[in-house]
Amino acid sequence: MVSEAVATDIATFRFGIISDFVGGAVLARGERGRLLVEKAARKYKIPGSKRTRVSRAAILLWVAVYKRGGGRLEVLKPKVRADKGTYPGLEMGLCMAIRRMKKEEPTITLPIMLKRLKHVKELDQSTPFNRASIYRFIKNEKLSEAGAADVDRRRFEAEFPNDIWQCDVMHGPMVVIPGGAKRKSYLIAIMDDHSRLIVGAQFLLSETYESLRLCLRQAIERRGLPRKFYVDNGACYRADALEQTLALLGIALTHSRPYIPEGRGKIERWFRTVRMNFLPVNTPEGISLEQIQERLATWVDGYNTSVHSSLQTTPEKKFRAGISCVRPAPKDLLAYFRTVEIRRVKKDRTIRLGGKIFEVPLGLMNKSVQARFHDDTPEDVEIYYEDRSYGFVRLVDTHINAYVSRTGLTKRHKKDPVEMRAETQRPPRSGELFGRRVVNEEGDA
Repeated sequence: MVSEAVATDIATFRFGIISDFVGGAVLARGERGRLLVEKAARKYKIPGSKRTRVSRAAILLWVAVYKRGGGRLEVLKPKVRADKGTYPGLEMGLCMAIRRMKKEEPTITLPIMLKRLKHVKELDQSTPFNRASIYRFIKNEKLSEAGAADVDRRRFEAEFPNDIWQCDVMHGPMVVIPGGAKRKSYLIAIMDDHSRLIVGAQFLLSETYESLRLCLRQAIERRGLPRKFYVDNGACYRADALEQTLALLGIALTHSRPYIPEGRGKIERWFRTVRMNFLPVNTPEGISLEQIQERLATWVDGYNTSVHSSLQTTPEKKFRAGISCVRPAPKDLLAYFRTVEIRRVKKDRTIRLGGKIFEVPLGLMNKSVQARFHDDTPEDVEIYYEDRSYGFVRLVDTHINAYVSRTGLTKRHKKDPVEMRAETQRPPRSGELFGRRVVNEEGDA
């Protein structure tokens, strides 16, 4: 990632290249094309790059970006890719296999590696990959360097309980749901890194953020607040709502480096114990989600109170030995697990949320506020502005607002809302009644 000073130098250099095209000067016929050819043929000293030439296409792109950006120099600064450091064109399984083979045999070439992967059926013709992407992956991960197989990965352990919580998801067995159908289950587990204590573990029907939120909330209720939440790069851990919730609770969210699961080795080993000791004897055919969860809770209690070979004590005892360092969960913990949406208040003191219009308190017009709500009760919306709560808002009632003046309800209509709605059905005027009587009399005649 380039520094701000280098980014400014790059933007200044780019503007110098395109200044003849955006400065307002009227170019003669063919002059634009001649300038493009001339500039593309020159050699430059480009800031932050070893290249010496600029292509014609790059010049035209910078001109278009500068014009779209309103003639601001900032738009010419280099953009940082959101997926930098990842390899979206390669499947994770293929990257893991390449890493393993390069670790076992650092000098192996890519063609031989691909042949071996196809031979052992770890790679088939349907697996998407690009050779250039693989070469870039090997280069960026430094898998071909001398000593790459001996990367310094030191054992670590958090100093106190709740310093670090590790979280991961394991694919579970098929379970029976209400109605008799079978669904795949997922085991979401959270471990305290210091004590190896399993602070939360649940079998659920999905690995989405909603499932993670349920497990995390129950873990915090029982064991207090962690200081760091250490996870991988799965979709449920990339949800904006998770980052917002943890930020509100003062918990740092940390993602492990892509394709390197060793950082979460403790919880990976616990999953191996689950596969070897729990699943074979606790998952008979036809077991329901409720039943497997009950058995898991009993098994986890036994694990937490048994002597751990690496600790020479039980996880429960080691956790409680440093419990004075643990931050308790807030009393209104449920409120922190709400969805947060940013909305700008209109001049009529309303915001639109989920297709519905809500009326916010006075003093917030033209301000960007936070709307916090639970997904299962989207009409219970609380408004925050600058970390201060302005209370719960209500849905707009257009009938009542018809009788509201700028200073409040008019004197004539300071009545019950039901009465005001009834008055919207205006009674007929006397002239209308006279007209109806004449028509009736003529009809009778």
